[in-house]
Amino acid sequence: MAQMLDQSDAHVLFDVGSAGQLLLTPPAMGLATSVPASGSVVSNVIPTNGNKAFAFGVTSSEAGTVSIQRFLDFAGTIPQGAALTASLTAATAAVVNATDGVPFQSVQVTVTNSATSAATLSDTGLLIQSH
Repeated sequence: MAQMLDQSDAHVLFDVGSAGQLLLTPPAMGLATSVPASGSVVSNVIPTNGNKAFAFGVTSSEAGTVSIQRFLDFAGTIPQGAALTASLTAATAAVVNATDGVPFQSVQVTVTNSATSAATLSDTGLLIQSH
């Protein structure tokens, strides 16, 4: 995916044609696949290159929550509004969508386990879509 670094890059045509998609797996996100009892795991800050739509999906073996914070900068230091959240029900897929068109440059995923035993994450992915 192309990255705009300054205003002059905004005049270069990006994402012409059909929508582009990128699916990131847990290793690419820096997200562990096991969550300690009553604990959390946090991904790396993930650059999205200005794409404004994504879906994050996960299945947890235990109940908990997933939250995704959007940031105005690549470093993940300026939060863009409140985090998007969803409840996790044990052994049931959950999806968090960002389709509101709010601009952001990066995201960070947090998965929290509310159970007293460790949770295993599966079917986990972040799908980033252009246009």
